[in-house]
Amino acid sequence: MNARRDPEGRRRAIVRAAVEEIAEVGVGNVTHRRIAARAGVPLGSTTYYFPTLDDLVSAALREATETARAHLEAWADELTASEDLGGTFVDLARRYLADRDQALLEYELCLAATRTPQLRPAAQLWIDGLRGICARFSGGPERGFALAALVDGALLEALVTGDELDADGLRAGVESLVGRAVSPRTGG
Repeated sequence: MNARRDPEGRRRAIVRAAVEEIAEVGVGNVTHRRIAARAGVPLGSTTYYFPTLDDLVSAALREATETARAHLEAWADELTASEDLGGTFVDLARRYLADRDQALLEYELCLAATRTPQLRPAAQLWIDGLRGICARFSGGPERGFALAALVDGALLEALVTGDELDADGLRAGVESLVGRAVSPRTGG
């Protein structure tokens, strides 16, 4: 007997391969052929499920967006339970950077959105989500904007330079922005 076909499993494998390929070579360098090879499927499978490369890239970036959303939700949970916001932000940033491929993909998404308007909503999710979380822990939207810019900048700097996260700088910046902010746990 032939093994049962798993069209949804194949589709997910193609999308995951596209995510990995985008993280490795960037949006502008992906092709159906490269993604098919990475997924271990015939080239025709990629075009069957995703007739255009834009369709495939969009699906991959949507998956990356959902991963980013999950990261942000986990961050909010950990920060809410934290007694040390500076240390928790540093720990979260380190763990985020530990999955370098995913982090690169998410930043690739933001960069690609500058040239591809249909990708902007996906990129906006990370921007708005991080700002929203930061606003909760810094006392409002203005300080939240500053805290999000600090965190984003620290993450981007570590990705670009390949250096370790500047944990001391990030911690000091976070503490300066949340120092007198209302604690989400205690209300004061």
